[in-house]
Amino acid sequence: MESFFIDGITRAGFDDIAEFIKYVVNFATSASVILVVIAVIIAGFKYIFSRGDEDKVKEATKTLVFALVGLVLVFIAPIIVKFVLDNFIGFK
Repeated sequence: MESFFIDGITRAGFDDIAEFIKYVVNFATSASVILVVIAVIIAGFKYIFSRGDEDKVKEATKTLVFALVGLVLVFIAPIIVKFVLDNFIGFK
């Protein structure tokens, strides 16, 4: 099996481009989950420090909703990438 080279100069460490794409998707998913956890923690602190102020509670709720929507998108994205690679580009 021949190794994958970038510009013929640097060894990328991947056997083919599909393996590289899988690595990038897995890395991006892991990083995104960490960011979502941080956003949920921030939303929790916003709730705690809102002290019943209606505007601050709405802002905290909005932060939490966006974080959870982001989490759903993070887990749907690899499925979409795999679908595109399999059906349109031809990687298996």
